[in-house]
Amino acid sequence: MNGGNKTDGPVIRWGIVGTGNVAEFKSGPALMQAPGSTVVAVMRRDAEKARDFALRHGVSRWYADVDDLLADPEVDAVYVASPHHLHLAHVTRAAQAGKAILCEKPVGVSTAEAQAAVDVCRAASVPLSIAYYRRHWPVVQEMRRRLADGAIGEVVQARVQLADQYVPDPERSWLTELEQAGGGALANAGSHWVDLIRYLLGEVVEVTAAFSEHFGGFKTEDTIGVQMHLASRALVSLNVTLCSPSAVNEFDIAGTNGRLFAGPLSDGRLMLQRGAREPEVLHYPRTGAAHTELVAEIVRRLLAGEPSPVPGEEAVATWQIMAAVYQACRERRHVRIAEPNRRSFADISEDNL
Repeated sequence: MNGGNKTDGPVIRWGIVGTGNVAEFKSGPALMQAPGSTVVAVMRRDAEKARDFALRHGVSRWYADVDDLLADPEVDAVYVASPHHLHLAHVTRAAQAGKAILCEKPVGVSTAEAQAAVDVCRAASVPLSIAYYRRHWPVVQEMRRRLADGAIGEVVQARVQLADQYVPDPERSWLTELEQAGGGALANAGSHWVDLIRYLLGEVVEVTAAFSEHFGGFKTEDTIGVQMHLASRALVSLNVTLCSPSAVNEFDIAGTNGRLFAGPLSDGRLMLQRGAREPEVLHYPRTGAAHTELVAEIVRRLLAGEPSPVPGEEAVATWQIMAAVYQACRERRHVRIAEPNRRSFADISEDNL
């Protein structure tokens, strides 16, 4: 990938704050290759690592201080890929500098921090987008279309299963520190799936039967399971572990007229089963690195002056649910979700489905 996208016409010029694993493999390629998008500067506290990233990817400038990057007049928008506990500070400074912002999930370490990020961007009149990129994967867009069309009738139950193996990494030790990450398996990998539950099935109103464990010896949970009750009355089971070498990422939805099963979701494999008919197996692969479809849509909207496809309020909604799950784990009881103070996913334009 190369930071110098040769796209003709208007271009969003990005600065990246944090050039670690996510920027290297998931978001960086998308920001550098999407039509109308280019990366002109990167920042990392380790100046040599920032320089290495920039030189390898054809980015012209690198910084070791976030304020230096934000002062760069050629930076139009900022992608915040720093550790969770730094999200709010970096979003705040970027907003005050007048930059459009794409922030990594889950945005801060709590509901309050996510809401503060929304508030500061609103006060500065800058757009805030959240990197819940799975929403824009072709397979997820197809699932949403099928559900809206009533392909499997009324949804009554769903099972979401994520299994992966986290190998301790000295470069990312903050991921297992509660104060710096906000949580473990749920706040990190699981937040994507909480967001997808809302996006595909609707609002979560209550969580219960929530348990977390620490098989890997980390300070944050590495395995968690929870039952959710939706506003639609559907029941959802969410199970996440970071202790399995056998990767699983599945979204299994049962309805009154059939079943919709995505697995592996990351491969774009979708099975539709209706009544006694033979299941249809369909394929909707991604078009590039993980963030590709989301970044393309964000850039398109920024250039057109349109609202974000995944605004900051969606991060607040996800954190409200995760906070309720963690409370249910601690107190071993049902926990109602607080009344939302957010723009619902339902307000997102259906034109982009």
